[in-house]
Amino acid sequence: MARPRRPAWQVERAKNRIFRATLELFNKHGYDAVTIRRIARRAGCSPATIYNYYSDKDALYLDILTEGFTILNRLLLARPHTADPLQRLRGYAAEFYRFSLEYPYYYDLMFSFHVPKYLDYAGTAAEKAAFAEKAVALKNIELLLDAFYELGWDGEPPEIPAEKALTLLGLCHGIISLHRSGIWAELDADFDTLYFSAVDNYLQRAVRGKKQVRTAGGAPGFTDG
Repeated sequence: MARPRRPAWQVERAKNRIFRATLELFNKHGYDAVTIRRIARRAGCSPATIYNYYSDKDALYLDILTEGFTILNRLLLARPHTADPLQRLRGYAAEFYRFSLEYPYYYDLMFSFHVPKYLDYAGTAAEKAAFAEKAVALKNIELLLDAFYELGWDGEPPEIPAEKALTLLGLCHGIISLHRSGIWAELDADFDTLYFSAVDNYLQRAVRGKKQVRTAGGAPGFTDG
């Protein structure tokens, strides 16, 4: 006699328990040290139960990354829309900071730890899932790119606004990472003030740089940062 199917809420609860256990273990022990058996012990289930939902550890890991980037994208899109791209960029930086505080396990796995990336899955059975995860992650970059285009870099070589967007992301992540590592804990510095001061300085330099390019006759390039 076939076993009756479990209610959807029980299935979702079990999957969520596995998901959370994996996220915690990856953060505590690192990706390489975590096994399906170890996840099962933490989640209070059997390895076979995990395989009901995920083909292997990589599938579970990619699901976590996709969820993390989806949460970040939701935060960015929830910002009140403003026609001023400069204010929009500052708002995105604020949400990135907020994400690091409210979702630290996701943040470290997505941006700080040495974990597999999309190219590591190229040509493997997990490539499709990895590409889907990458597509979600790139949506966040596209928001920065769109704002930089509107800031006045549209019409320049495409690498110019892309460089500005990635530099802003790198600036934000660098400061957040130093803060999260505890290096600045003993310094007499207000992290919020430092973070937003750095973001504002960079964006102001971006505006000045664009004005200087226009004054020089619109030649491609980015002067003064």
